[in-house]
Amino acid sequence: MLEKILPYFRKIKLIWIIELVGLLLITLLLYKVDYSLDKESEYYYGENDIYFEYQAAKQLQKGNNPYNRILEGNMIENDKYATQLPLYFYTLAYIRQISDNEFGEFLDNYRIVIFFAHILGGVFIYLFFRKIDKRFFGLCAALFYMFNVWSLNSFLNLKQDMPAIALLLLSLYFLRNSKYRWLSYILFGLSLGIKHIGIFIAPLYLTPLFFKEDSFKKFSLNMFLLVLTLFIPSAPLFFDNPLSFINSMLFSLTRSPLDTEITYGYNELLVQYDPSYNTGTLLQQLLPRLPLLVASLLAFSLLILRIIPKATYAFLAVLVFAIFNPIIFPQYVTWVTPLAMVAFTDLLSFDPKSGASA
Repeated sequence: MLEKILPYFRKIKLIWIIELVGLLLITLLLYKVDYSLDKESEYYYGENDIYFEYQAAKQLQKGNNPYNRILEGNMIENDKYATQLPLYFYTLAYIRQISDNEFGEFLDNYRIVIFFAHILGGVFIYLFFRKIDKRFFGLCAALFYMFNVWSLNSFLNLKQDMPAIALLLLSLYFLRNSKYRWLSYILFGLSLGIKHIGIFIAPLYLTPLFFKEDSFKKFSLNMFLLVLTLFIPSAPLFFDNPLSFINSMLFSLTRSPLDTEITYGYNELLVQYDPSYNTGTLLQQLLPRLPLLVASLLAFSLLILRIIPKATYAFLAVLVFAIFNPIIFPQYVTWVTPLAMVAFTDLLSFDPKSGASA
C-alpha cells in the first residue's frame, strides 16, 4: 500500500508545499489581525449598515418584501433602504436562520463568511500572478490587498464588498479561458447579486463578441447564464412589486450625498440642493453623475479601441466610479486595490496588436 502512495507524493512539487504552508501561515496571521478588530454586537446595533441589512433579511424571512419601504421616501434622502439585489438578502436570511435568529450569533457567522472571502480574494490575486510565473509578486500583491487599511476597515464594518470582490476576481480569471468562460458569467452574476458595483465593468463581458473571441451562439449562451443567475433570485420580489424593486436599484443614482461620510461632491459643485431634500428635480438628481458618465464612457472607448487590456479596463472602470461618484464611502476604495493588482499582471503580458493577454 505504501509503495503505491509514495510515487504520488514524489510528484508533488516543492513549490506547491511551500504555497500551502504559506497560505496556512498567512491565514493564521490574517485571522489574528481581522479578529483583533472584532466588535460586540452593540457596535453594529442600530447604527451599522449590517444591522439594517439584517432587518431586511428578517423581513424576507417573514415573507415580506424589503424593497417596499423605499416607496415611503423621496428617492433623495437615504433611510437605510434595501438597495442590494435579492441574492444578498437571501444569503443573510440563511445565515440568520442558522444563527437561531439571534443578532449576535448572526454577526459571528457572517464574520466567518467575510473572513474566508478576505482570504480567497488574496488567493485569487496570487493565482493571476502564478499563471505568468510571478509568484513573489503575487505574494506581495495578495498581502497588499489583504492587509491594507481599506480591506481591514471593510472587515471591521462587515461590509459585503469582499465576498463580491472574491467572486469578481474568480470571474475575471475564468474570463480569459475560452473553455471555462461560461463559468465566468455565472460568477459575475453572483458577484453582482452580492453587491452591484461590478456593473461598471459589465462592458468587459461583451468583449468576447466584440473581439470575435466567441461565436454569437456561445456568447448568447454565456449571457443567458449571467441573466439567469440574476433573474432567479430576483423574480419573486420583482413581480411582487416592480416599482419598489426598480426604485431600490436606482436609488444610488438619485440619492443625495449629504448623509455620506464626506459631505461634499458634485452635488455641491454642480447643483445646490435644498436642505429639505424635497425640491430636487430629476435633472438635479442626475446632473452630479455626469462626470462619472463621461469618465466611464472614456474608459469604455479605451477598451473597445484596444488601447488598454481588459483587466486594466476593469481597474480603470472601478477607479472612475470611486473617484467621480458624488456618493463617497471608504468601502469603494476596497475594490480599487485588487483590480489594480490584476491589471498589473495584464500589462505584463499584453499584446497591443491583438488586444489580448497571456
